[in-house]
Amino acid sequence: MAFASYREAVVAFRRYLNDIPQLNTLDREMESTDDELEDFIFSALNNINMNYTPATQYKLANIVVEPGEAVAGVPWSTVRMGALLELLQIKGIISARNAITYSDAGGVTVAEMDKYGRYLTFLNVLAARYEKAVTTMKIRENITNAFGGVASPLGFDSYYG
Repeated sequence: MAFASYREAVVAFRRYLNDIPQLNTLDREMESTDDELEDFIFSALNNINMNYTPATQYKLANIVVEPGEAVAGVPWSTVRMGALLELLQIKGIISARNAITYSDAGGVTVAEMDKYGRYLTFLNVLAARYEKAVTTMKIRENITNAFGGVASPLGFDSYYG
């Protein structure tokens, strides 16, 4: 069953990210707000719809959550990966903008807000997987639209059906 609301998708996305204070041992807070996560999901859907051909009109209701639920639609795993890429880009930009490294006379070096390098590694790996997933889905959509269903007169003949 698809998500009933973006807030429901946000809960599932946050659970996937494990973005809870108990697991963010250094910050002890959630890294992203619900509004940010909602925007990332929304942006991922827009990206899938508009940046890959053929253009589609997937909405929240078209996200396939349960396995075997529907053939037509966009898998939650693909939307989730797209939203994760959005998150990594934005958080990477913030980290790069605010990163500072300093050291004292004793040779101790401290890197403050230096998540960007680690995020960049994940971003590159996930971008290739995401590109392949969306391209494969769009090829399937294109083939379905092109070869959709052509009725044959023999299909109605009881001897051949």
